[in-house]
Amino acid sequence: MPQEPFSGSEPGGEEPEGPEPLPGVENGLQDDPEPASGPAGSGYDDDASGGAPPGDDWDEPPSEEPVQGLYICLPAEQGDLSGFTDGTAEEPIAPGPLLAEVVTAVTGGDRAGLAQVSEDCLFSVLSAGRRMASWGTWLELAAMHELAVRHPATQDRGSRQKRAAGSTGAPAQDQPAAKGPVPSPGPGKQPADDGRIQFSEFISDEVACELRLAWHGAADRMAYACDLAGRLPVTFAALGAGLIDPVHAKIASEQTEYLSAADAAKADPVLAAAAQKKTYAELRAAAAKLVLKLDPDSYERRKQARRREAHVRPFREESGNAGMTARELPSDEVLAGWQNVEQRALDLRAAGIPGTLRELRNLAYLDLLQERDSRLRAGPAPDQDHSPAGSTAPDGLPSDSPEGPDGPEGPEGPEGPEGPDGPGPEGPGTGGDTKDGPGGNGGNGPRPASPAGTGPDAGGRGPARKDTGPSLAALVNITVPLATALGLSGTPGEAAGFGLLDAATARDLLAAAGRSPRTRWCVTLLNPDGTAAAHGCAPGRHPPPPGPEPPGPEPPQTPPGTRARDYLRSLRVRLTPIAGGSCDHQHAEAGYRPSRKLQHLIRTRSTCCTAPGCTRPAARCDLDHTLAWDKGGLTCECGLAPLCRHHHRVKQAQGWSMAQPEPGVLVWRTPHGRTFTTTPSQYPL
Repeated sequence: MPQEPFSGSEPGGEEPEGPEPLPGVENGLQDDPEPASGPAGSGYDDDASGGAPPGDDWDEPPSEEPVQGLYICLPAEQGDLSGFTDGTAEEPIAPGPLLAEVVTAVTGGDRAGLAQVSEDCLFSVLSAGRRMASWGTWLELAAMHELAVRHPATQDRGSRQKRAAGSTGAPAQDQPAAKGPVPSPGPGKQPADDGRIQFSEFISDEVACELRLAWHGAADRMAYACDLAGRLPVTFAALGAGLIDPVHAKIASEQTEYLSAADAAKADPVLAAAAQKKTYAELRAAAAKLVLKLDPDSYERRKQARRREAHVRPFREESGNAGMTARELPSDEVLAGWQNVEQRALDLRAAGIPGTLRELRNLAYLDLLQERDSRLRAGPAPDQDHSPAGSTAPDGLPSDSPEGPDGPEGPEGPEGPEGPDGPGPEGPGTGGDTKDGPGGNGGNGPRPASPAGTGPDAGGRGPARKDTGPSLAALVNITVPLATALGLSGTPGEAAGFGLLDAATARDLLAAAGRSPRTRWCVTLLNPDGTAAAHGCAPGRHPPPPGPEPPGPEPPQTPPGTRARDYLRSLRVRLTPIAGGSCDHQHAEAGYRPSRKLQHLIRTRSTCCTAPGCTRPAARCDLDHTLAWDKGGLTCECGLAPLCRHHHRVKQAQGWSMAQPEPGVLVWRTPHGRTFTTTPSQYPL
């Protein structure tokens, strides 16, 4: 390559007649966007053609079609791209700007170019995409690691548990947070020399806002970045070089999580090399063997640490159905419990209940959870009192002890679930005004005795109650549009902390709530944009809204909405407008703690924590004074907002601020000056 790229040019910048060799010839690359008249990527070669023809005599292009090629100008030391299209390159192009430019040139911005390339080239593009994904993940994790290093954890004042319990003497809802941040949550007890970076928990909240993550997801992601970059640097470098993909890196980190820093350093190069050749399953198996060889006791540490994270939790399936998971429980108890479910399923079959064994297991599981006995539908079973060997109780039921410690989704704030009970337009919802969790008493006092005939041995205790379906104490907010409840609309409902409910499921839940004496009903009117306009609570007990009318003869003509108006009249609800846009302080109160009525208005307006990305139901949040009450903050719709306990502490941490320029609109400002805004909840219309 000539030292001067334009050494053959005449003074004044004019090019001589006839083609000259172009820069990049030695590398088979071309910086001219138009194809050369000779072989692609080579320019016009005087030696091959016997000399350049006179400028005026060379007017026609050669008869053969020009060879299509990729023309990119790059420094000679960056290698030859000729192997990209057929996979023959000994060392693939490292992920980064050059690879991105090559792939973009091949595929086009709208991937239209893929249809024009060979299948060998498609495999090269496939591999390049994987390497770029690894590099992108590495870049994100590297930035998180650097933030963690710059924001180390400092010792906080007092334990997190004391703050949560309100032990400082300050009012519970505006209790000041400790000035110093606490270490990021770890995965349990670790070896003393684990080598982990402890970072400020509040820097992860800034990351959460920036990346639109839940705060605990951002904290976990940052902890993972620190583990990978700090404890497994060889694996981390392989990820950045595109030699392994993010899943390989995650497996290596998870398997070495409970090793000391010294043992992790020994495993690091071995796993980084293995990840370049093995599938996910093969790497996981190889890593497990290596970890056992390095530190056999690490598996016991893992088991004990994970057991402290045991939990039982319901969740919404993507299909709209529901599931329930129990994680990290003792193995012997789980196996004994499963044996109990299996035996109950066999008993159901013996009692004449139809269904496959799988279906009967499902029914047995639900029976045991609800202390009912579906065998009574077919009459007394021959051995009602049978209890399999190894079960944890004579009747095979769970113990009567209260719930364990609240997990990430458990009740946390000082108030009970007096949250937004209102549904869609003129729609009834359900809500509770105790501290009970969903469908139970939350451990606050003894559990009510099972009704006669509802337990597993009910056949020997007297007549069974009529089987009318499950009874759900609506101590969790179930929001259902009235038109949906009446069967006039398919608009979905919603259960706080669970998710959307299709119309049929919503009606089933309303019917279940109506069977519980502890259910209370509220009504919310909506604005055209779906935000709450007014709210009211029905005093005393009431039946649920009537369901769809059964098919039959045409009913007499009645004005539209008659059934809805009749039901709303029966509730005797007095609706209170909810402030929006501006506030006239009509509902302002003199005291620090808001009344039950004001709590309902606030939690109806904002149905979950008002921090960016947080979905904790408002019924389990603190009602926080945006401007502290002792500094002149109002106990009013424009001065209160639901905040989960974590974001209550974030708001009070150094550098963070929050304002409420209008009721329900919260503007958060991070220590680095970024702002994020949350607005009132929008109900389904």
